[in-house]
Amino acid sequence: MQTNLFENIFDDLSKNITPPLDMHVHTNWTDGKNSVSEIFKAADKINLSHIFFSEHSRQESGDWFLDFKKEVTDNNKKNKCIGIVGTEVKVLNYNGDLDLSKLILKNSELVMASVHRFPGEKGNILNNTKNYDKDEVIKIEYNLSMAALENPQTNILGHPFGMSLKRFKIIPPIKLFEQLIKKSAIEKKAFEINISYHPNIVELIQICLKNNCLISIGSNAHTDKEVGKINLFLKKEYEKKN
Repeated sequence: MQTNLFENIFDDLSKNITPPLDMHVHTNWTDGKNSVSEIFKAADKINLSHIFFSEHSRQESGDWFLDFKKEVTDNNKKNKCIGIVGTEVKVLNYNGDLDLSKLILKNSELVMASVHRFPGEKGNILNNTKNYDKDEVIKIEYNLSMAALENPQTNILGHPFGMSLKRFKIIPPIKLFEQLIKKSAIEKKAFEINISYHPNIVELIQICLKNNCLISIGSNAHTDKEVGKINLFLKKEYEKKN
């Protein structure tokens, strides 16, 4: 795990400095629009020091990941920004098991565990919101997240409560965010704050700082224009304070 990177993010945020990293980026290897090299160029343009290529994968994902890794590694030799190879995978169940292949685990520098669907759901789930009530949605996502944090394969808890916020348009109580943050701190995992999901970025940062929890910041970028979106937001926030 890239512990030093997360410690640097923590230190910068504690001083109201915008960390020069975007730790949630996708390319056309999965569901992004741009190539690895195009993402690197976008990151270099705004002087990012690191980007995390958190490509989606599953247990049945094939050898494409090795070619993806090589492409990132090759680009690292000719760009200022450093690309981190890894994956974003869904949490499968309340045991905290991840939809992650051994090959991809072995070849990843970081693993982001995210709740992308609830246990038993299949197919297109985006419009399936009627089968759950508000309290049930929050409880399911909370329990899946807590379990994922106990899995030693998890390095980052991806967009916590993202399902509740985006799919169901539900804002969980802030005390539940804080409980996930406290659990992340205990397990020494990074809690992701993601501009594409979280409407209360500054508040979440403060709770992480208060609880000495490692922080990952991400844009959930699927195009080169979205790279560094969270960095731009933070710069504007800190300019207001100065």
